[in-house]
Formats: sequence, structure tokens, C-alpha cells
Amino acid sequence: MTKNRAVLELIFAGVLWGFGFVATVWAMAAFTPTETLVYRFIAATVIGEVLYLIIKGPALRSAKEDFLRAMPAGAILGTMLLLQAIGLKFTTATKSGFITSLYVILVPLFNAWFFKNKSSWKNYALAGVALLGTFILMDANLSGINYGDLWTVACSILAAFHIIYIGKISNKVGNAFRFNNFQSFWSLLILTPLLFMQDHVTWRTSNTEAIAGLLALGLGSSIIAFYLQVRTQRILSDTTASMLFLLESPFAAIFGFFILNERLTVFQTSGAVIIMIASVMQILWDPSSKTPEMKPPR
Repeated sequence: MTKNRAVLELIFAGVLWGFGFVATVWAMAAFTPTETLVYRFIAATVIGEVLYLIIKGPALRSAKEDFLRAMPAGAILGTMLLLQAIGLKFTTATKSGFITSLYVILVPLFNAWFFKNKSSWKNYALAGVALLGTFILMDANLSGINYGDLWTVACSILAAFHIIYIGKISNKVGNAFRFNNFQSFWSLLILTPLLFMQDHVTWRTSNTEAIAGLLALGLGSSIIAFYLQVRTQRILSDTTASMLFLLESPFAAIFGFFILNERLTVFQTSGAVIIMIASVMQILWDPSSKTPEMKPPR
């Protein structure tokens, strides 16, 4: 895979994650946040594994290694999304979106602090510009820090470690698609006990939009988008990947405009443009020196 193709694939993942905001709105019209996450990962695990078995067959030789490597990724991902859902009970979606995006700063910082990776001042400058754009896109309104914001900060920290972990093990993964299936399974395992802590569990609904939202989250955001993340982080640096992840915010705004009739002001639109400019500059400045290891076909 070339750098340009990796960039395009990760941008497409950003499109799917951006639509995921609309899908979440649809799903949560009938389901609680915990139900939405559990049903999302049930769909991702079952459908993803069925597709893999139909196309590739059992492939048991690589399954065990990928299954074990996916455990930390799935545990981090499931916990991360849970913390975000808890935070959303106490804070606004706008503040949650901005605070979560702090991972764009945390990724190069954590890589430098914990893994002794070199980081350029350009990375921090562009991350700061991107965060400014996200702040403007969120209408520059973060008045009052509350309990939910702290849960969301914890979510952002885990998001940074998830990006870093995927970057560390992506070249060792036997099959990126199946690795992602296993990641979804481990996320499901983490979240399922919480489902039964609810007073009432909604198992079915006649709301077709809610069902469509769950399928979009399972198929688009989980099966395809996270699979593309694993693939592209074999080529792209963690810093560049985290910057491209921010594109989900402008895409979410675009989908919100056309599907949910949400409207952006000129001020907010300028924030989206700033994010895109910072992302392009990061792609141009990053040499993307990661060289994928050659692996035998499976």
C-alpha cells in the first residue's frame, strides 16, 4: 500500500465515522447508550466474522495470534466508548466532541514520553491548529467544566493509547480484517455485563431508523472504518493518523446538515476548513517512514 492510498482509505474511514454521529442519533432514539454499543459490536463481530469465513475460510493458523493481539485493542476501545457514553450523560455532545479530540495532542506527547519517539514542533503546531479548528467548529462554547467532562478526558486518553497500540502492532497482524473482528469481540465482552445492570433492556424496536443506525454503526463505523485504521497505520505514522481522524468532525457536520437539518454558521464552517488545512499540511510534512514488514499471504 502506498502512502497516498493509505491517506485516502483513512479519509474514507473518517467519512464513515462522521456518518456514525447521525447513526448514533438514530439508534439512541430507541436504545440506551449501553444498548447501542453492545448491539453495535454484536453486529460487527457476527457479520464481520461471517464475511471473513465466507471469503477466506477458517484460517486457524493466524487466528490465535490475531485474537490475542486484538484483546488489548478491544479492551481499550470498549472502555473508551463507554467512558464517552457516561460523559455524555452529564455534558453536551459539543463539549464531548472537542474534549475527545484532544487525542491529537496526546498521541505525539505519549509517544515521546512513554516510547521515546522523536516528535517535531511542526506536529504540535499543526495539532494545535487542528484543535483550534475543532473548537471553532463546536461554536467555541465550552462554558463550565463538569463531571461528564472528566469522563470524556479519560476517554480521550484511552483514544490516544488505542491509536498508539494499533500503530505498534499493525505490521504484526496476520489479517487486518479478522483482527478487527476480534477487536469488536473483545469490546463486546467488556460492555455486555453493563447491559444487564440496567433496570430494563430493550431487545427489539419497530423504529426502522434506530435499526438502520445500529447497522450503520456495526457495518460502517466498526467493520469497515476500524479495519481501514489497522490497514493504514501500517503505513502512516500515529501522529498523521490521529490528525486524519479529526476529519470525522467536518464530515459529521456535513451529514448533520443534509440528513438532520443541522446548520453551520460561517464561523463554524471556517473551523471545518481549518481542520482540513491542518490535516493536509500534516500529510505533506510527515515523511511517513514506516515500512511495512513483508508477510507471507494467508
